[in-house]
Amino acid sequence: MNRHFPTPTALAAAIFLAAPGTLMAQAPEEPPSAERIFVTATASPAQIETIGSALTVIDGAAIERSRAAYLHDLLRGLPGLAVVQTGSFGSPAQVRIRGAEGNHTLVLVNGIEVSSIGQSEFDFGTLLAASIDRVEVLRGPQSGLYGSNALGGVINVITRGGEGPLLDAAIEAGSYETIMARGAMTLGDRERFLAASGVLRSTGGFSSARAGDEPDGDRNLTAYLRGGTPIGPALRLDGSLRLVDRHGEADAFDFSGGPQQGLPIDDDSFSDTQELSGGLALRIAPTEAVSALLSAAYNRFEMAGGNGDVGAYGNTGDRLKVGGRLSLSFTTGGLRHALTAFTDYEREEYRNTFPTSPDQAAEQAREILGLGAEYRLDLFDTLFLKAALRHDENSRFQDATTYGLTASWVIGGGGTRLHASYGKGVTNPTFTEQFGFFPGQFIGNPDLLPEHATGFDIGLEQRLGTAVLLDVTYFSSTLEDEIVDRFPTVVNDVGRSEREGVELAARLDLGAIDLGAAYTYLAASDPDGTPEVQRPEHQASLDAAAAFGPQRRGTVSLGAFYNGGMVDNDFRNYFTNGFVAEKTRLAGHLVARLAGSYRIGQRLELFGRVENLFDEEYEEVIGYGTPGLSAYGGLRVTIP
Repeated sequence: MNRHFPTPTALAAAIFLAAPGTLMAQAPEEPPSAERIFVTATASPAQIETIGSALTVIDGAAIERSRAAYLHDLLRGLPGLAVVQTGSFGSPAQVRIRGAEGNHTLVLVNGIEVSSIGQSEFDFGTLLAASIDRVEVLRGPQSGLYGSNALGGVINVITRGGEGPLLDAAIEAGSYETIMARGAMTLGDRERFLAASGVLRSTGGFSSARAGDEPDGDRNLTAYLRGGTPIGPALRLDGSLRLVDRHGEADAFDFSGGPQQGLPIDDDSFSDTQELSGGLALRIAPTEAVSALLSAAYNRFEMAGGNGDVGAYGNTGDRLKVGGRLSLSFTTGGLRHALTAFTDYEREEYRNTFPTSPDQAAEQAREILGLGAEYRLDLFDTLFLKAALRHDENSRFQDATTYGLTASWVIGGGGTRLHASYGKGVTNPTFTEQFGFFPGQFIGNPDLLPEHATGFDIGLEQRLGTAVLLDVTYFSSTLEDEIVDRFPTVVNDVGRSEREGVELAARLDLGAIDLGAAYTYLAASDPDGTPEVQRPEHQASLDAAAAFGPQRRGTVSLGAFYNGGMVDNDFRNYFTNGFVAEKTRLAGHLVARLAGSYRIGQRLELFGRVENLFDEEYEEVIGYGTPGLSAYGGLRVTIP
């Protein structure tokens, strides 16, 4: 496959010549001190006590302790998040927030949107956990700040930055013929740094078809480059690059009407994908009260694959986003104000590279111009309010206006905090839904409206000293104009999908021992009143970590996740019941992971983990396989 990725030098020149800058999703820069400071919920970094949106953070230490290979294995344990994967390692994995669809979650890496161009959804099966320093997860509509695809929430993945000099390398081997090697180098400090890292994971995998016996392997090479430096008394430049090169094997879905109808079956399906994302951000701060940000981001996606039935297929996509923001802060009496105005321009292009019919649609493009503002008010360091308003002018479909309101009230001495949010979110039609590309098989609908939802949450956070943190949150949202299949096209549904539930979270930090637990109740229904598919009504998780031995050289962690029963689309009787997908219930399951490590001296560490500790047999999607009991071990070397 020919690759046409620009070099980093050409990329930097192109995005700065194209336009004056973009927001890089509003949050590209990190403050010098990142402790209890977060960059995703507001237009500028903020302390967690001031954030009214429901926010959960996974830090680098928790990721390292878990030894998880893929980030979605850790996201399963967060309140309000549901994860399903269709098959072997590296197979497509969806993350749903509070019952919303997978493409209702905006996914950022270092503040840059990484969702696919054609389907407007990020595949978490491609995201390895190595080199990730922190993950910030916002739940609830966030389109007032971020625009499209933040209808359900935002997941911002932040890779390792400056705290060098440091060399870090590890190698791991284990079940399913798996080998993993990773390396990272960091130079400088948080003010001036350059961080480079890479990870290669290769696995023989298992059969994606539950009834099959042919393993489906995966090879994933992911590399990151991130850096930043002051370039003057009031200027700072930050940038990042991400490259993913992946080969994955899969099994086809049988839609022939034969004995395996509606189930995946062993075959030679495969896909080769390459992703490149990068961005630069120039921050201008002449005073503490006034700052501006000019930034730009670029994405390139290429995919080619095939199988015995369809033959070759593939697509390419490009996204360029440029814009800027201006922030002003001031004080009146005991009140602190922060006002930010922002604008961004986005252009996306998409085409299928292997025509399957002579009338296949040609390359398509669309543009979005977004304008908005955010106002934050701090009343006497006790009540923190935020309002955001955004208007998007879309070139190929209806314009959209979205908003968000949040409040955080710290009561008494700070041990009790009330938090609440209300907002409207939108998700734009995908390229495939709009344009079809296969007129003989699927007809696009150019008259589609963006999906939109309004939702709110209200919660109580309680701290007991410095060791205990409890939080309970109620949430509710209503989705309208959902895009649904009406073969051979798609339409906006006339009904409403209702979602509501409760999230509970608890954490106990005793220094050498760290305990966390979460529970989510979700009621999500389609307009006809039936449960929505792949939304478990009950989910629960428990994670525990402890340090032991001299100087706490050893660590052990246990993670357990319970996914309650849920319904899934069942196509096995599709051709005998009037071409309707039935809803079949899948049983709940409990999956656990045990991991441990021990440092030998200052530079060497041995580590290992056991996945699916109790060898649970389960299904996340009808007919697709899941991994059984497996074990992995390795060696890590760090040179400070």
